[in-house]
Amino acid sequence: MIGLILALSGWACAGIYLILTGQALGNAIARTNVSFLGDAAVSFVTGLVSWSVLVYAGSLFGIRRPRLLRKKNR
Repeated sequence: MIGLILALSGWACAGIYLILTGQALGNAIARTNVSFLGDAAVSFVTGLVSWSVLVYAGSLFGIRRPRLLRKKNR
């Protein structure tokens, strides 16, 4: 149950930060202000890091990781 909650909260955080990134990009285009691009980049990186950490923590409790985070066995 803990792993499922961690994984779902990771996906929720990723969605929230993706929306914030889109808003910052929209403001950068609408207001022609380059400083909003930095805000968008910070928001995107923060969302990516929080998603990967929470999904990895969920995998410690038995939830499978997405393909992006799995190691390939060769």
